[in-house]
Amino acid sequence: MSKALIAATGIFMLATPCLGQDGGAPAAIYKSAEEIAVVLNQVDGAGAAGAAITISPGVSIRKRMSGVPQYAIVHPWSMEIYRILEGSGTFVTGGKLIPPLADSPSQDVVRTEHGIEGGLARTVKAGDVLVLQPGTPHWFSRIDGEFITYMESRIQISTHPIRYDQ
Repeated sequence: MSKALIAATGIFMLATPCLGQDGGAPAAIYKSAEEIAVVLNQVDGAGAAGAAITISPGVSIRKRMSGVPQYAIVHPWSMEIYRILEGSGTFVTGGKLIPPLADSPSQDVVRTEHGIEGGLARTVKAGDVLVLQPGTPHWFSRIDGEFITYMESRIQISTHPIRYDQ
């Protein structure tokens, strides 16, 4: 038997117990619909970001209200995936943030209260999915009805920011 085959067999035998071990993997993260609703219904005074519940690091469900100015945002290091759960509105992607920029809660959020110049505006509704690459300006320019609710997954995929020029 070759040394490579012996080494591969040894590695497989060491890894095999992990495949069938009792209680090895943690249980799934679970949030009930009721628990989510309690948090999302606390939108009074939540401001432009709306109400949000974190499901796990980088995954949240967010409810944004109409009638509240919405920030236009860029995430220099992260991509985001949105799945619209309820409601509809106009979502703008691309273009450029309109200065001046607002204070930001983190280095991965560049934002303005003045919207986006240019970009592609599209109507989004329940069931739609959007994938935003790092550095993509995005903004709910209009929310139909009282609110829009969506699941947001933010994944840092770069250690070097995509530069935003004013």
